[in-house]
Parts: sequence; C-alpha cells; structure tokens
Amino acid sequence: MKPLLKVSSNIICKAEVIGEFGQFVKIKTAIQKILFMQQKYILNCPCYDVTSKQEVEDFILSNIKNNRGGYTAAINALKIVNYNNDHQTKQVIDNALIQTPDGVGAQLGFKVLHKQKVIKLDLPGLALDVANTHKLRMFFFGTTEDNNKEAVENVKIQYPNINVVGRANGFFSNLDEIKEKLSESKPQMVMISLGSPKQELISAELNKIFPQIIFVGSGGRLDILAGKLKRAPNLYIKLKIEWLYRLVKEPKRFKQQLGLISFVILLYKFKLLKK
Repeated sequence: MKPLLKVSSNIICKAEVIGEFGQFVKIKTAIQKILFMQQKYILNCPCYDVTSKQEVEDFILSNIKNNRGGYTAAINALKIVNYNNDHQTKQVIDNALIQTPDGVGAQLGFKVLHKQKVIKLDLPGLALDVANTHKLRMFFFGTTEDNNKEAVENVKIQYPNINVVGRANGFFSNLDEIKEKLSESKPQMVMISLGSPKQELISAELNKIFPQIIFVGSGGRLDILAGKLKRAPNLYIKLKIEWLYRLVKEPKRFKQQLGLISFVILLYKFKLLKK
C-alpha cells in the first residue's frame, strides 16, 4: 500500500501571551487540511483512493517542481477486468505514475471492498485547470489534424494562461516525429488523446526518453475541446450513469460496457470468497 501524504501549506498558528510579563505562552496550532492518498487494490488492480481534486493537484505540482514525470492511468471497470486477464494492461497500469478512479466501476470497487467513498476524477480537466493556474507548458497530442488544431485554438481561449508549446495529431508514421517535437518544445505536461490502452502504451514509451514530462491520458478530451464530441450532461454524471449516455451516443461502446457487467460479477464473487 503506497501512501502519498500531502500537508496543506494553509496551517494556522496562534499564540496567546497570558500574564503581565508573558511568562506563559500558549500555542494553538490548527492544521486545516491533511490530504492523504493511499494506493489500494480493486480485484488486484492498483488505484489511489482519491477523495478530493486537491490531493491530485498537489501531487502533480510536486512532481513537476521536482522534474519527476510519468504517465497517468485512469481506472475503470474494463481496465480492472483486463488487468487480471492481459499482461500488457497489467504492466502499463502497474508502472503508471498514479492510478486514479475513473467511473462508477472504480467507485463501486472502493465502496464494496474498502468501505470508502472516492470521487470520479476528471483528470484531463484537472490537468487543464492546474496548467492554467500555474502557467505550465503543455503539448497536445492526439485525434485528427483538424480536431487537434481546433482543440488547441479553443484551449488558448478557455485557458489563456496555459503556455501551449506544441501539438501533434494522432496519425503519425513514426514515433520519432513526436519525440523530436517534444524535445524541441520541452513541455511540462502532455495531454495525450489516443484512446486506451494505446495512449498509455505510447506514454510509457515516451516517458523512457522524457522522464521529466507528465503524460495525461485524455481519451476523447481533445475531440470535446474541439466541439466535435459532447460530454455527458451533469445529471448523468451526478446519477453515475455517464456510461449510459456514452452508450446511446456511441453504440460501438456496447462491447466495452459488457466489461462493467463482468466486473460487477467478479467483484461480488471476490467479496463472498473473502467472507
């Protein structure tokens, strides 16, 4: 179990001087917030028990400050199932810089196995917010040429403080092309939208050459930023049926959603065996 301990800098120290000559000093210290993430396991698959965006924001900024890179892995029901059946998926997830809950499957896993409530983290959205707040250098990689170009233009409008240092579409003939662009542009973060598991596999390969860069797996986020794909309405997200919205909009996802059924069966079997 790997802990990630972050103590907020927002610590209040209050001193009260009591007595005519201040012989007695009483110190009251209130630590407003302690952020603590631990890596736990859902059917053997590692995932951090993220309960707030601030935890992950602090983690990202700490790694950037110390020139430590890596790639992210968003954990959902399908990935948990594949983790147990596919060696490549297992290796990619195990070697990720951080694994975060992404969907109702991971949330259900924490609730059933660890009696914990975690958030469904929109990591690409958080990465954009962090980059905008701290004026980070970002590179945008993935989707079609038109969508990539339009997404970057929209990023410049919606997140004016992000230092956009480069971009590349997802249709490359040789990864050396991307390596050259990253070498020239020197980003701190790369938003990579190639679909899973391809984006994680490519990120792992690029991370060997650029160990100081954080690669954020972003799925269809560049298409959303380009205005070509819509996110699920807030009501669907609140009711935890975002998967249903995606299925209606993209019927080809039906096979993927079967993974959710397999996951639920495996989860409760695992729980029964533990009793």
